[in-house]
Amino acid sequence: MSQANDIQVGLGLWTMRSTVYAPAPWQSLYQQMLNDATLAEALGFDSLWLAEHHFWYDGWCPQPLVAASAILSATSVLRVGTAMHLLPMHDPIELGRELSSLRHLHGARLDFGVGLGYRDEEYDGVGIARHQRGRRMSQHLDTLLADDATEDLPIFVGGIAEAAIRRAGSRGLSLLLPNTLSTREVGRRIDLAADEARSHGLSPGRTGMLIDTWTTDENTSSNEVADRLIRHYREYAGAWYMVDGSPMLSRPDLLDRQSARTRDSAIIGSPQYVLDRLLELKDAGVDTFVLQIRSDTAPEDYRRVMHDLSQQVVHSLRTAS
Repeated sequence: MSQANDIQVGLGLWTMRSTVYAPAPWQSLYQQMLNDATLAEALGFDSLWLAEHHFWYDGWCPQPLVAASAILSATSVLRVGTAMHLLPMHDPIELGRELSSLRHLHGARLDFGVGLGYRDEEYDGVGIARHQRGRRMSQHLDTLLADDATEDLPIFVGGIAEAAIRRAGSRGLSLLLPNTLSTREVGRRIDLAADEARSHGLSPGRTGMLIDTWTTDENTSSNEVADRLIRHYREYAGAWYMVDGSPMLSRPDLLDRQSARTRDSAIIGSPQYVLDRLLELKDAGVDTFVLQIRSDTAPEDYRRVMHDLSQQVVHSLRTAS
């Protein structure tokens, strides 16, 4: 079990998407990001997390490290994380320079989460075959780890498959698990990463997890929030996730199954209910929480949730034994 002072509680994911369901000028979305970052810091959250994608109509943030630099300039103690930076698509030497510049400008306040990505279009757009992503991920991680400029950089490896968990463990890196795992599944992956780390003479890293989270009030029901969350995921999962070469929209049975899994794993309810569920994950070994509250929601709505979590959840989550 993690010690209380080891628990980190962050918020995510800021992607600056202008979607069909929530269209907005991108300039205003990036300004909201800065406003939300300063609020998150004032409310006592540890971090705010960004994400990277490319080549889609919504303008999903293509350069999270640039956005991270803006947030770090606007805050003084808040950490910024990436969930995920698509490492196999980037030049690791140039990336090392960027990460070093961030540290020189803002101090050691970046949590660098990396992931494989899953869209052919993104790899095609940078001239890389997607089937090379696993090998490139391993090579790029080793390049970064050998670079003095990125020494002591917290690196979180995202994924759910055994290969991703072993990739993190064998290098003593941290995990960043997805939102659809049960508590038991979380524990299995923590154990696998720890065993892999120890077999290489290393200490296990931290365990982060992305968790769809929402506190309800007298104006919202759990079902209403869950329906909005599923609509948010189906909007891009149906187009982006491929099955036998076709978008998942062509397999509504699989899309429905994934939607049900997302609904079941989301933590939606009263602040006490949210706290109780998060404590279960803490007991399983999660020590870095990324509470996902940004899913086609209006600023006034998710900022209410930020206040609820700050006032009624975060302190107890950190200090409960």
